[in-house]
Order: sequence, then C-alpha cells, then structure tokens
Amino acid sequence: MTTRNHSAQPAAALIHAQAETPAQRVLRLYRHPAGPLVAWLLEDAERRGHNAVKLAQELCVSNQDMRLLDRGQAPELLRDHAFIAKAARYLGIPPVTVRLLVGDITIRDFATRTEPEDVVIEREFARFMANPQLRALVANDDAELTLDYKRLLLDIHGQHRHLDWPEAPRLPEILRWLQRAAIVHDGNEGEAVRAMR
Repeated sequence: MTTRNHSAQPAAALIHAQAETPAQRVLRLYRHPAGPLVAWLLEDAERRGHNAVKLAQELCVSNQDMRLLDRGQAPELLRDHAFIAKAARYLGIPPVTVRLLVGDITIRDFATRTEPEDVVIEREFARFMANPQLRALVANDDAELTLDYKRLLLDIHGQHRHLDWPEAPRLPEILRWLQRAAIVHDGNEGEAVRAMR
C-alpha cells in the first residue's frame, strides 16, 4: 500500500529547486518585473500550492491588484502598510524586511556621520535633561557640569535604559542584522541590473 505525500511541492517549484543554485534563484527573484518581494511571494505561493486567487485572498488584495503586482504596475500598493504586514505574515518574515525589499528602506538609511564626542555628549545630555525625572537627579546647574560628568551620567543612564523597554538591549543586534540585509539587498539589485544589460 502506498501513501500519498500531501506536503509535496508542485512540479514547477520542484524544477526550480533542483535546477538552480541559490545565487541563480536570487538573481531570478531580483530580475522579476515587480521586484524581489513579489517574485518571492509568487514562488512561495507556488510551493504551497496556492494559485493567484488564493494568494490575492491571503494578501487581502483584489485579483486585479494581484495581476498589476505581478506585472510590476502597482508600486503604491507595495508601500501600503497593510499590504506590507500581510506580505510579511505570508512569508513569515519581519515587516521591516518587506520594507527593505520594496525599497522603502535603502542602504542610505544606514548612513552615519562622524561627529566629535563632545557634540554627541552635549546633544544626548540635552535629551537627558529634558526628562523632568532625570533632571531631578542632577543637583548642580547643568551649565557647570564637566564633559566627563555628563558622559558618566549618560553611561549610567544607558546601562539602565533596558528597564524602560525590554527589547532595547537587542536593538544593536537587530540593526546590525538589518544593515547586513540592506547591503546584501543592494548588491543583489546591482547584479540584477547588470544582468539585464
């Protein structure tokens, strides 16, 4: 007696999986007329056995919108917050990654300026003193405080900031991951453009 495999991928998806390397897959996704997000959504739908109508339902868009998306003719929909949330849920990825894939976040958003330490400390200390509860901890007039003392107060405050929001200590890790993703995305877009020339 044979059992049927209900989790088997559609034949077309199996052909894609067997016939191309990861680099070729990335290039194919980035060369799609609508960009990598729509290509990824279509590929994932194919793997899951969802047709265009089912995918449209999952993304809460009309069948016409789905056709426009597939042809790369719905750029405003790609930046819609509700669509971004639905696409992220469908793919099982963070919404910020969807924003990266549709170009709402770019490598330029990670650019930083080099500033002198005293400028950074003065700016952060002004924010520190804007909070009445924190200002009450400073006995002297802040104009008389040395740069070293301001740095010390900011360091102490920075060590205890995680009490305000539990995710705060993970922010540097999250931002590093997102920055790496932005760099990879930027490189993939460049490769796709060069390949189309």
